[in-house]
Amino acid sequence: MKLKKLSSLLLALIVMLSVFSATSYAAAQPSTTVLLDGKPIQLGEGSAEPFVDNGTTFVPMRSLFETLSIDLSWNNTTKTVSGAKGDLSFSLQIGSKTATVNGEKVTLTTAARIVHNVTFVPLRFVGQSTGYNVSWAQATHTISLTSPVVQAAAQSKGFMWKVEKNGNTVYLLGTIHVADKATYPLRPELEAAFKSADYLGVEVDLTQYTQEQIGAILDDLGTYKDGTTLKDHVSADTYKGVTAILKGLGAPENTLDKYEPWVVSLTIPSLMISDAGYQAELGIDQYLMQQALKSSKPIVQLETAEQQYGLFDNLSADLQESLLVDAIKAYNDPSSGEDQNAVDALLNMWKTGDETTLLTLTNAQQNVDHEYYQAFIADRNKGMTNKIEGFLNSTEHKTYFVAVGSLHMIGDDGIVTQLTKDGYTVEKQ
Repeated sequence: MKLKKLSSLLLALIVMLSVFSATSYAAAQPSTTVLLDGKPIQLGEGSAEPFVDNGTTFVPMRSLFETLSIDLSWNNTTKTVSGAKGDLSFSLQIGSKTATVNGEKVTLTTAARIVHNVTFVPLRFVGQSTGYNVSWAQATHTISLTSPVVQAAAQSKGFMWKVEKNGNTVYLLGTIHVADKATYPLRPELEAAFKSADYLGVEVDLTQYTQEQIGAILDDLGTYKDGTTLKDHVSADTYKGVTAILKGLGAPENTLDKYEPWVVSLTIPSLMISDAGYQAELGIDQYLMQQALKSSKPIVQLETAEQQYGLFDNLSADLQESLLVDAIKAYNDPSSGEDQNAVDALLNMWKTGDETTLLTLTNAQQNVDHEYYQAFIADRNKGMTNKIEGFLNSTEHKTYFVAVGSLHMIGDDGIVTQLTKDGYTVEKQ
């Protein structure tokens, strides 16, 4: 796996720090997307564009049937649509909430209809009736249709462990904070463990922060208040690298002057990730938080946004500039797409549950910089482990689903490693 081109900072943002996604959390939700076996499909446009009514997604009948290779029959007299695929069949009537699947009557939430001479049918009903698994991800506004042949292969595995003590259960999920739409659905074991939990535990509960609050934290911790600017605190070459990126984006060269190097070093990778098609709002943590809100599951945070941004603010001046230099180099030198390939590889590692690669990446962090490793991994792992042990030793007899960056889980200072050393039995799930 070729990962040397990926800067240590960018790696940390993707798999370790929730605050990387915080600044985009309050952005508008993406429009509804339909995936077929992980790939986006177009089901009509203009007056024939899919729409949602009463929680049901409607799509143009003919476009859907052609895409799913469903045999279509239409009775114009009764306004009845019939479909068949293999040994599965169904029928529904325009304006009626009663339909049939393999001869059995079922009740629809909302009836099929004709709009502007286009027949629209409920996507979930048609998909499930012809053998597809249909899932809805609120966090990504994505409907996924998975064919029977690839259903098992399409589910992301991730990294999950289970610990029990005193009638309490903690599921530990190593996450990745940036993902794409093809990351979903997650494997059933992950979803079942999450559903069984009384609490969701995350690094930072981003649902409790607004865009304005995150901006205020950044302004408080990451701006100069003594009359100096970025130019006064980094080398001429480093500053020139920042202004060149801004100029290339059509932004004023002094746009980031008020910010300290660590803030700028966060800003540049966020542009890279966005350009590569990855989104922080699609990260596993974001998905779980949205699901928790939907089911009224309480969310507990192991850290705060102030603490995570404070990690950067407390770094030495030399390390802050080093991280900024890394970010500039990564932005300016895609080298045949190796940086994007590295992100692809990280996401593929998570989807396939490749623990060997995860351990290699975790161990490699010890060789980056002692100050960096101590601040971002070792010290944080101790704090999070203490809180997890608090869950396990409580008298509540509750189940917690704790989701934190994957790089925190294994290795010499990993949460799983520390729990094992402290006498807990940790089982891989």
